[in-house]
Amino acid sequence: MTLEKNIYDAAVIGGGLTGLTAAVYLARAGKSVIVFEKESRLGGLAQTTKMNGALFNLGPHAMYEGGAALRILVELGCLPKGGYASKGSMIGILQGRILELPSDLTPEENREWSSLMGGLNQIETESIRSISLEEWANLNIRQERVRLFFLAMCRQWSYCDDMGVLSAGFVLRQGQLAGKGVRYVEGGWQTVVDDLRDAAAKAGAAIVVGNGVEQILIENGRLKGVKLSDDSEIKVSAVIAATGPHEVCRFVQGAERMSVGRWKEESRPLYAACLDVALKQFPCPERVFALGLDEPLYFSKHSGPVTLSDNGSLVLHAMRYNDNNNLRDARADEKALTDLMDLLEPGWEKEVVAMRFSPNVLVGYDSHTIHHNGAGPAPGPVVPEVLGLYVAGDWVGAEGRLADAGIASAKQAAEEVLRYAN
Repeated sequence: MTLEKNIYDAAVIGGGLTGLTAAVYLARAGKSVIVFEKESRLGGLAQTTKMNGALFNLGPHAMYEGGAALRILVELGCLPKGGYASKGSMIGILQGRILELPSDLTPEENREWSSLMGGLNQIETESIRSISLEEWANLNIRQERVRLFFLAMCRQWSYCDDMGVLSAGFVLRQGQLAGKGVRYVEGGWQTVVDDLRDAAAKAGAAIVVGNGVEQILIENGRLKGVKLSDDSEIKVSAVIAATGPHEVCRFVQGAERMSVGRWKEESRPLYAACLDVALKQFPCPERVFALGLDEPLYFSKHSGPVTLSDNGSLVLHAMRYNDNNNLRDARADEKALTDLMDLLEPGWEKEVVAMRFSPNVLVGYDSHTIHHNGAGPAPGPVVPEVLGLYVAGDWVGAEGRLADAGIASAKQAAEEVLRYAN
């Protein structure tokens, strides 16, 4: 592939939400920017795939009102159309049986649950970022089944299943944001990707797909350029690596002796098994949302608040949170999820329009544990050993998780590039 030119102010590695956000900010500031995505399609984990008319995100995706993603998308003029998750009754799955809240709890359990959730916004989360969620729950929740329900919610807010390492302050802050509204995206998350791509291109950014970066070129501690998979080289003054820490280290010779090498070793990625299902109709339409209480399971109907098909089919997602284990038995996980479907939507197999099972999916690059006070292993986007090199992603900084963290760090990285350039 031949590029129009081989000198740019900045290169962005990665064409997902994070990289495209950074590109929009840089291009609108008047910088010449080029985005490199190694895959043939932009979007990364935010891609949406059409199957038999159904629009599947890669597992369940949502944005929190008050979170960085929606705030920054509004700022960029890329706010997607969407709808809000139902706030109906919550279902727990305990020992293979359905437990509905509040009807199946005792009056005393319901009082504690109501007090706990009603007081969530009053919790000062910054002071408990170094305390594990397990410790916090044991100190603050008396009823065992209330604790199980609450920890299941925390698992959903964080995608993490190890309450002993998860930062209480971090995850309770996510719960506060979730309480303001959980927004699903009309037509799937690919619409956000496409809007950011269009905004970046309109501002003048060049976007390259199918030709990834092989090496970040550094000379005497200063960024020199990037070498591509076709062996061509591009000269740039700044690089924002909007990828995971392991990939950043692969790009940089001697990374193990730099901060990025330490960040890679300290990162704790998260994985999940995802079952995406489209049905002609829901056998039990009243069952909208369920969480496993003794198993790390999730079930939610995303159709309704938004349209996720072009043929009237209805989309739901089931998932098993696998913490940082990407070596799970895929068959066992698939059976656990189909068993969950059997329990909550008996007869669902007769209604299937499309279905996709994805084992060992990388959900996020870090768990935001007590070891970093709920922040990612990289405290910010600047790589101190290399002038002109920056990182962005859900493992960078202290704000938010997943899309919130990636988009927030992308904006911060772009601001650092502009500060250095000016």
